[in-house]
Amino acid sequence: MALATPLPLWKRLAWFVAIWVASVVGLGCVATLLRFWLSS
Repeated sequence: MALATPLPLWKRLAWFVAIWVASVVGLGCVATLLRFWLSS
């Protein structure tokens, strides 16, 4: 999926932040589920 024109810096930073936030939220959900599972 190569684009002819590179994305502007703010769009690349927005994608980076969105992916980072999604990974942090996903890890938090997994950690919470593991805590509930192990504590029961």
